[in-house]
Amino acid sequence: MPEVVELREVTDRRDVIHRAVQRLSSGDLVALPSEAGYVLAGAALVETAGRRFQAATLLLRAADEVADFLPHLPKAGLRIARRCWPGPLVLRAPASATNGFVAALPDSSRAAVIANGQLAVRVSSHPVLSEVAKISRGPLLIREIDASAKNLDFTVAPWTDAALVVKDSAAAESNADARTSIVQINSQGVWTTERIGATPENRLQVAACEVILFCCTGNTCRSPMAESLFRHLLAERLKCSPEDLTKRGFLVASAGLAADYGSPASHESVEMMKRRGLNLRSHTSQPLTDRLIEQIDRCYTMTNSHRSAILDSHPELADRVQVLARDGKDVSDPIGGGMNEYAACAASIEQHLTRILDDIV
Repeated sequence: MPEVVELREVTDRRDVIHRAVQRLSSGDLVALPSEAGYVLAGAALVETAGRRFQAATLLLRAADEVADFLPHLPKAGLRIARRCWPGPLVLRAPASATNGFVAALPDSSRAAVIANGQLAVRVSSHPVLSEVAKISRGPLLIREIDASAKNLDFTVAPWTDAALVVKDSAAAESNADARTSIVQINSQGVWTTERIGATPENRLQVAACEVILFCCTGNTCRSPMAESLFRHLLAERLKCSPEDLTKRGFLVASAGLAADYGSPASHESVEMMKRRGLNLRSHTSQPLTDRLIEQIDRCYTMTNSHRSAILDSHPELADRVQVLARDGKDVSDPIGGGMNEYAACAASIEQHLTRILDDIV
């Protein structure tokens, strides 16, 4: 019989977390709660633990570790990992036992995690499982335990394989029917859902998209026009409707460095787009938040000062944030001007967008 610890009965869960880590480091298996049921965990760097898994998912500490274990993961896979982790999602992709950090694992662990040339990886958001992963030495091997939250019989396998069971009754009862979603991605970057669970397919579709953002100051003039025009031009290039761009792998948006939420596009901007057969009446402004900027794949700013302001806070995004104009000049702000200024601004933006389209498709 394993030792069973009920989380809601302990004073400080850190003691339980450290006890689990100690058990894992000694080669024991530990049953731990996750966002979707329980998992049986072992330390991937411990040879004897690896031998106790026929097949396993590799639990990582954070999403940015995925490139260490899947160095050839296509961009769509990297986007899904960045936007859906931590969370109840398993990402499965082609892998080799001799590539990346997988090669540093003991033979038994490599055999457990590489199945038919595929590696399954996951990053948990459960406060216990994620913390155990973060302070363990190396990644963890895990496999899901198919068990009802209301009927945990610790006298049968796989519970008896565990030296310690960390029981989270409250979370398990609320997530009794939850399952991890499993996404398969091939070497060409085409992804399919092997199982739909707590992460729905529509969220995965958006997560896999290349996010293209246009940025100005207030998100009521220049960047909304750029967003509307580019969505139209991109759909024309892909021979699809603008509404189907996410299905083709693209999400186009705009934001402002000093924008509020919910302001409409300026009357003049709406009129400029109307003259091109585009509707900007439903546009509402949004600020460029840290969360938003971290999700972008490409960001085009209207001016050099916009780009500098973004990179002051996020210097690591220098390769993703560019000035819209290829010659490096600013797109001047037409606000406060008349229709002629707006017409010139829209024409300039459209010209620049045509030039960058070839870089994207």
